[in-house]
Amino acid sequence: MLTLGDLLARARAATPAFERWLEAAAPELAEQVRTAAEAGGQTPGRFARSTVAAFDREADAEAWTRLNGRLHGAADPGLACLEEMVRWRLAAAPRPRLEEA
Repeated sequence: MLTLGDLLARARAATPAFERWLEAAAPELAEQVRTAAEAGGQTPGRFARSTVAAFDREADAEAWTRLNGRLHGAADPGLACLEEMVRWRLAAAPRPRLEEA
């Protein structure tokens, strides 16, 4: 079981090991991270690091409460933390507006 610090260290290393680990641990989350990273011109590791930093700076009390709830009793707290933060960031991302036909 990895801690959030372990996850961030792997992401910081910017090696394919982070992506392989994430793919094995949570394939759906790995795909979301890859897609969001590509859209922002980032590597998945950079996206993960920037997500954690953004959560720390910008998340409201409700997001922190959800995060704490996910961590309580999680089999893998590091993964649960990263997953909740990525979900928060993707939900906060501006949605493209549909143009009127």
